[in-house]
Amino acid sequence: MLYPWRDPKIALTPPPPLTGKGTGVVQSPHVPSLGYEMDGQVKVFRLTAQPVERLLLDGPPAPGSLWDRWHKAKGAMHGMDVPKKVKIWGFNGSVPGPTIELIQGDRVRVIVKNELPEATSIHWHGLEVPNDQDGVGGLTQPPIRPGQTYTYEFTVHQVGTFMYHSSFNEKKQVGMGLGGFFIVHPSDGSRRVDRDIAILLQEWHFLPGNEYVDVTSTDPNWFTMNGKSAPSTDVLTAAVGETVRLRFANLSNMHAHPIHLHGVTWRVTGTEGGPIPESAQWPGNTVNVSPGAVRDVEFTFTQPGYWHMHCHKLHHVVNAHAPVPMAVMPMGGMTMLFDVRPAGASATPAHGGAHAPAAPKPDASHGGHNPAPAQPDHSQTGHGQSGHGQTGGQ
Repeated sequence: MLYPWRDPKIALTPPPPLTGKGTGVVQSPHVPSLGYEMDGQVKVFRLTAQPVERLLLDGPPAPGSLWDRWHKAKGAMHGMDVPKKVKIWGFNGSVPGPTIELIQGDRVRVIVKNELPEATSIHWHGLEVPNDQDGVGGLTQPPIRPGQTYTYEFTVHQVGTFMYHSSFNEKKQVGMGLGGFFIVHPSDGSRRVDRDIAILLQEWHFLPGNEYVDVTSTDPNWFTMNGKSAPSTDVLTAAVGETVRLRFANLSNMHAHPIHLHGVTWRVTGTEGGPIPESAQWPGNTVNVSPGAVRDVEFTFTQPGYWHMHCHKLHHVVNAHAPVPMAVMPMGGMTMLFDVRPAGASATPAHGGAHAPAAPKPDASHGGHNPAPAQPDHSQTGHGQSGHGQTGGQ
């Protein structure tokens, strides 16, 4: 029998013990890190491909949070933030899968267990590995059958932002979420920044009232950054003068995503092929990330405040493509915010991120006239759902 999401005869195991226990430097909001064991000189990571239940949208933002104040200030429609629970596929209980971080020259072993209802395999996207480690099921290796475990081992000699994802029945399996970041730092310690953030772009189509993704559709209606749609995306933090790197990777089946950040001019410094020489980098504040592509950008904020980051295909910043009435829509989809503090100030988010403790509300309501803009509230020091990945050795 073909099971579309889960085979009930296959028990789902907890995430491997080192999930979320890395010690690296890259933040991956909403996505855990992946620590490793040492076997001699080999770093050993464990991935379990398995069915995952996840909320793409957690529900309405908490009263008084930045998202709530923004939506009220713009007079956004009520009732648009219904929680969106879905049944998809991921690694170690997470979609995207946990972030793997390595150092150039590392020998790595990845042990993959398959708890899906069908065979799979893992491709190391952008990495130059021996052909028998490339992960194309049926071509360079036997497919990993349900219940089986398979081991990959290779040495990483490149530097940059890469991905891992299914390379078996790809349209279905990548479309159901099977992918994650694979990041390699230079062995000489160069390319350091103050804030290093990885964001995986994905798109989905769900029929009304259905928890299962329709991978046959070419018209996605949900869009996520690290597995979350706004207003459930984290509020990122930085301070004026800090160097920031954003690593964007696109595992969408169909669409490119032109990601735009207000208030900065960045340099495009890397692709899925690794770092771009400084003489070939180019400036901008919108970067188009095609399916299968990576774009690293680097910048510093020069002004404090709340800065908006989003896909500039603007139907990608609403949830569920709700039909009429087309009134003032709340922000959704591929939307994130930066809370940027003055130089020298703490970059801890005062408003607490996507689902923060209550804060004073501006004089505005969903139905009010001439609503006031969302005002900074720096009187609190609470934390929201950070989910920042910190990967490395254990």
